[in-house]
Amino acid sequence: MTKLPPLNLPDASSSPADSRARLRSLPVILVVALLGRLLVLVNVATTRPHDWLFSHPWEMGLLANSLLHGLGYSSPFGVPTGPTAIIAPVYPTLIAAVFFVFGSDTFASEIAIIALQILVALVTIWLMMRICRKQLDDRTAILAGAFWAVSLPLLWIPAIFWETSLSACALPAMVLLALGCRRQPTIPAWILLGSFTAIMALTNPALLPSLLAMMAWVAWQTRRVARTAPLVGLLALLLLLLPWTIRNAYCFHAFIPVRSNGGGNLWIGNRPGATGFLDDSLFPMYNHQEMANYVALGEIADSRLRSTQAWDYIRAHPAIFIRLSLRRCFRFWAGTGSLGGPPIYEFHALLTTLLGFAGLVFLFRNRMRAFALLMALPMLLFPLPYYITHAEFRYRVILDPLLTILAAYAVTQLATQLAARWPRTRPSS
Repeated sequence: MTKLPPLNLPDASSSPADSRARLRSLPVILVVALLGRLLVLVNVATTRPHDWLFSHPWEMGLLANSLLHGLGYSSPFGVPTGPTAIIAPVYPTLIAAVFFVFGSDTFASEIAIIALQILVALVTIWLMMRICRKQLDDRTAILAGAFWAVSLPLLWIPAIFWETSLSACALPAMVLLALGCRRQPTIPAWILLGSFTAIMALTNPALLPSLLAMMAWVAWQTRRVARTAPLVGLLALLLLLLPWTIRNAYCFHAFIPVRSNGGGNLWIGNRPGATGFLDDSLFPMYNHQEMANYVALGEIADSRLRSTQAWDYIRAHPAIFIRLSLRRCFRFWAGTGSLGGPPIYEFHALLTTLLGFAGLVFLFRNRMRAFALLMALPMLLFPLPYYITHAEFRYRVILDPLLTILAAYAVTQLATQLAARWPRTRPSS
């Protein structure tokens, strides 16, 4: 298979001292990141109840326990309600494996889950720095890795009992896989690309449009040298998704590719009294009337009813829908989507958003348009469902690795321009 030339060549001119500093930077940053997250782990272990991680949300732990008791993916709200598809299967399966080893809802399981998610966070930093060094430069790599290591909101991601850590790791991993497949578009590379897309779709279905677009980017980039390999990658994707889709069709007599909760989320965001924030009190877990409706109608009929009600409301109140959607769009990028979220969320989100989009502009100006498009695709596609439902900060965090890379690149480019405009004065001899 013919190798394609690299998208761009980072500046390779460096002294031996620079090379040694580059080699030392990664372990130093990873150690700092680990220490910060271990402090969070110690805080959780010493100041919170020993079942704190499992107290909210409950669905993941309940699904994991259903799996351990041989009931499959069922009863996510604490009462027997039969099979469910409101949550994609990968993360509950992972939690079930932890429960199998350390016990259900135990303190040991809590520590193990947070520790596992800390490891994922460290992998995320490594992936970010790898992207920077392959496509940009060492200064950008060090700055991006250091920011992700110490930013306060990011230190707490491993303590979120959801797939957030895995999803945040997915996008930089996909960027590296896409770049590797572009360089060597072999059939094994495409199978890996398609398989990874399927696994992450079964972890967080909201990632699927972005990952498919990134696969399309690779297919376009390699269209002259790999015409059939992309079809093999797409086949691998479909084969891995198919068992879960068949399971859903068998259980619910309906076509549900991954999740069944789209109607419910749309209704929560678009109904009388909606504010654009997520209202947990409307979930069956916390609302007796909603639980009664869920049990009486069944999961699929309940979701369809909520979808119909939401679209009826949108059609009847288009101005309100547009206003709420614009508000949610702003909240997504400004970090204000979580009701009662601390100001540090806003500072973090605004900083990485403004500098991140500036980084995209610099990429285009520096003639790295193909790489810029690859990085921009998730920015365009991933937030779309949250613009019309609710835009909590933890959804915004999933884009944070890519935004941080772009933001770091913007800072280094601005620093270079400032240095060129105001050169350091040299003392006269």
